[in-house]
Amino acid sequence: MVVQRTVEKAERRPPEQSAAPGAGRSWGERLRRPIDLRPLLILAVLYGVVQWLPFGIFGWIQNEDGLLEWASVILLTLAGLQGLRIMRLSNQSRVSRVTWLVFALVCLIFVGEELSWGERLHGLGIDAIRSVNTQGETNFHNLVAFQKNRLLHLGWAGLGLVLGSANWLLRPRSSLFPDRQLCLYFLIPGLWYLSYELSKSCLRSGICGVALHDHQEVYEFLISLGIALHSRRCLRRCLAEANAD
Repeated sequence: MVVQRTVEKAERRPPEQSAAPGAGRSWGERLRRPIDLRPLLILAVLYGVVQWLPFGIFGWIQNEDGLLEWASVILLTLAGLQGLRIMRLSNQSRVSRVTWLVFALVCLIFVGEELSWGERLHGLGIDAIRSVNTQGETNFHNLVAFQKNRLLHLGWAGLGLVLGSANWLLRPRSSLFPDRQLCLYFLIPGLWYLSYELSKSCLRSGICGVALHDHQEVYEFLISLGIALHSRRCLRRCLAEANAD
């Protein structure tokens, strides 16, 4: 009797689900974790409130050398340091260590470029680079060749679109790219840079009479914030795995 009841329970048991990642999952199921909407809140506050404040407060926040640019420098520095900390964890493979080292170096290079490699702090620079720089500073992203051919803005657009969409498209997802929940930190800037360049092209060709305002520091800040949040998530995940071992 015991054997018969056991067989009957086994027959009534539902079939086990396949463990293959992403198999048969709808887009609704992939959105079980909500997308981080804070980028929309930041833009709503900046354009809905701060932009209308007196005394040029909005310009002080988003212009060159403004609050958002320095915030981007701090965030990228933190992201680079977090990448170096992940690299030093004992549970990381050789490939992972090299990857996070490259990540940290790229973040620090971005910081160096934003600060014109310290020229804004100590005033020392290279005249040969200054002479072909649109801002007369020692950095490479403002070289006349980059600005004239719109490579800088298109590069930011490509970076934002790749980082924001990679883990929606890759199967399986890669931990090297930001989680889907962080996609708006990258997709919004990517689309803005494309729209900005398109509006300037339309203005030059006479198709339209206006173009988007140059608020690129706002969108560089969003990308920097997204990168910092991504590296923090990865660091927490790696620390949890190390402690579990």
